[in-house]
Formats: sequence, structure tokens, C-alpha cells
Amino acid sequence: MDGTITLSQIEIMPYQLIHLHELKVVKAANDHARLVFTGTVDENLRDYYMKASDEETQVKVFVKDGEGSRHALFRGIALDVKVKMVNGINYMTVEAISHTYQLDMKRRKRSFQNPRITYTELIKSIVEEYGREADVMDMASGGKVIGTLVMQYDETDWEFLKRLASHFYSPLIPAVGYGVPKLYFGMPMGLSKGELQVHNYKAVKRVSAYQTAAENRIPGVRNEDFLQYEVEADKLMEPGHEVMFQGRQWLVAEAVSELRQGLLKHSYRLSPRSGLRPIKMYNRAIIGASIHGKVLAVRKDKVQVKLDMDEQVDPATDFWFPYSTIYASEGQTGWYCMPEVGDQLRIYFPSYKEEEGYAISSVKRTNPVAAAAKGQTSAVAAAPEPHNSAAGEDVMADPAVKTLQTKYGKKIVLAPDKIVISSGGMSITVSDSEGITIKSDKDISITAGGELVLSSQMLQLSADKIELSGKGSTLSLEEEILLSGSEIKMN
Repeated sequence: MDGTITLSQIEIMPYQLIHLHELKVVKAANDHARLVFTGTVDENLRDYYMKASDEETQVKVFVKDGEGSRHALFRGIALDVKVKMVNGINYMTVEAISHTYQLDMKRRKRSFQNPRITYTELIKSIVEEYGREADVMDMASGGKVIGTLVMQYDETDWEFLKRLASHFYSPLIPAVGYGVPKLYFGMPMGLSKGELQVHNYKAVKRVSAYQTAAENRIPGVRNEDFLQYEVEADKLMEPGHEVMFQGRQWLVAEAVSELRQGLLKHSYRLSPRSGLRPIKMYNRAIIGASIHGKVLAVRKDKVQVKLDMDEQVDPATDFWFPYSTIYASEGQTGWYCMPEVGDQLRIYFPSYKEEEGYAISSVKRTNPVAAAAKGQTSAVAAAPEPHNSAAGEDVMADPAVKTLQTKYGKKIVLAPDKIVISSGGMSITVSDSEGITIKSDKDISITAGGELVLSSQMLQLSADKIELSGKGSTLSLEEEILLSGSEIKMN
């Protein structure tokens, strides 16, 4: 839309103003569009507007061209509505923000653990949560797959999308002409508005922005990319629109529309496309985070985990977290002890790169009801009893006792006075006071490749039948003693 816009061509909904005094609309890359206006209202409508305005109030600003067609200058939701009376005249000031602000209200914690999905699929799945008509146009990723774990941790959807766009050194651009959230993921292409004919402008060299881009290693950064022009024009444009100016193509980086002396004036900041590349962003809130989860699968030294902060298990989950063990070195040496499926553990993030997260052991979780009941009886508890491996015992009751136990009933106990290795009805106990005890409800086999030496002050064997044999000679002890051999000598 070209041409000068007068006060009579401006329409603001849903408010009926007696007179519009001030109006300003600011639209910029990587930010929501914002509106503020002040006008006088009828006294009968003043209180109604104050009561009726809420977070769902849609604010629309249209401008009419010479043919009577309406063009959306702004569409969004109300943020603040203020009314004041001066000399009997009611002034109302309204601040509003674009519908993309809906993505910037609630902080979320969730993970995306399917490395095979594309950025396009990921960002669309996020925006679709805001209604069937909400949409995002991917202008940056080129269909690239995410290739790793992506975490949204204590971020709004807007902050998260802005960070993802920065992976491609691209901004978000709100599309403000719609009644639902719509945005560009990256700078749009092909939105040409022709040639810009202006005689008043200001040139600005963003030296500090260039230094920041160079220090953060934005690919192909050039000093000349940070030259910008600030111009005023009658042409109605949005961030992302392309124009020809002084024989070169420029991109609208920011658009400000402001009412001055009854006319709507447009100020634009023009930049080369390559000068609108933000540095890569990271979520530093995740540094040091430790998130509880449940093991879904185990493979070699890695685990798949359903994080507690995720509402449900994604059937497409295919990310494997490394599992931190007590000790590991090159080759095959180290400690290999993986958790079981269903075990609780934690995912620890040592840096701002979520793909560097790894699984670590978990803090034991206690049933609150059981813990409370135990606490009520603790005041009359008896003195500690010796270690007992009976079922239902709390293996963590005594910090002096170390326990390693599997879901298959295999158990190793290192107590101050003994070591116990057990499996079902079989056990080996090495006791400081009682010596070594071997028990088994099945056979016991001892095989030696060389000599087997038994030495003690007294050797006692007790069984229904004892039989010793070697090289054709046999000694059998049952109800009677039987000796057999090629030669028997008795003294």
C-alpha cells in the first residue's frame, strides 16, 4: 500500500474512539509486534471497556487505501488498558502485542528425543498446539534433521523457537496480519516491494554488532553487512520485505508506524540480508540441571530414558544417553554395571549443550506414606540388629553396609563383620567371627587344574555317603566301610 495515510483512514477495533490522539506500531525481527494508542472515549463506554478488556481481547488496526480496501496494520491481544479523566475528558490508552505473544507466556520443560525428525516437523508440532490455523513457515532449515537430543528447559515456546532459529543464524519474524499466531522461522524470501524513492535518510554503521558477530564466528561475516539505513516512506511494509534502494537490494529489519500531526508516518531500518543473522543462542539455564527419569531400554553402555518432566513417552524416542559408571578406561577395563529397564535415574547436563547430557545414578525415592509411618515409630525403635537379608529389609538402613543387588535375586553384601554372596537358596558367607560358610540347595562342584590341598587342625565331612576314588582305588563310607583297589595295605 502506497500513499499518505490520514487520521480518517485509520480504524481501531473493538474500541470506538471519539478522537485518536496518539498511535505507534513497532515491528522488528526476533520480537513481537507492539501497539500503543491513546484516544478519547465516551463516558458511557469508559467503564465498559475497562471491564470487558481481558487477555482474550483482540485489538485490530486497519488502514484504508484510496479505493476503500482495508489493510491490516496490526492484529494482536490487549496487554494493558488505562483510562484517565482530564478536565472532564476521558482518555484511554491501550497497549497491545501481536498474537505470537501467546507462544511467550508459559515456560515449559520437555525433551525431543527423536534425532530423525526435521526442524520443520519439530517447529510445526510446537506451533500447532495454538490452534488449527496457527502456522509457521520454515525459511531457514532446508529440511535438515535435528540429529541429536533437543531440550526445551524452562523456556517459553517463543524463546525455544528463537533459539532453534539461531542454529541457522536466522531470526523469527511475526506475521501480524492474522488473528492467530503466525510467524516465519527465518527471513522470508521473495517479498519484494519494488524500489524505494526517498530523499531523506540516515546511514548507521553497527560496529559493535559486527565485532560481536565476528567474535562469535558467524560464517562469512563481513564488515559491510552491518551498514544500515533509516528512512521514512509512505509505502506500507513489514519486517522481511525486500526493497531496492540506491541500486542495491535491502531487507526491512524494523518498521515503526507513528501518528504525527494527523498523518501516519512510516520509519524503516534497512539492512543487508546477511546483516540480520543473530549469533547462535544456548539455553544456559540447563547447566548443572539433573532431571529424573525412568529407563526404557539398555544397550551396551547407553540407555533410553523417559524423563519425568515429559507428559508421555514418545513412541519415536531413539536417543541413547551415555551412562556414567564408577570407573572406565580405554580398552575393556573398568566397571560395567548398567541399570535395569524401569529403574529410576537422572540425566545430568554439565554444559549449555543439551546433547552432552548423560545418565547418572539416582537418589532413592521413598513412599511418603511409608516414610511417615516409619517416622512415627522411630522414637521407640530398638537397638540396631545385625545385618539380615530377609525379604522386605531396607538395604539402605545401615550406611556401614554396602549392597549390590539385581532384580534376578543375585546379591553381594559388604558388612563391617562379614561378606555375603547369595543367589536364591545358595550363599557364601565370610564372617569375622564364624569363618567361611557355604550353603546350597543344589550341587556344589570344586574342580582344580592342579593340586587341591585341604589343610586344617580338624577336617570334618558329614553326609549320608562319602566316597573317595582315584586311579582304580575307592574308599566308600556309608553304613559300612568298603575299600577296593589293586593292592590294599593296612597296619
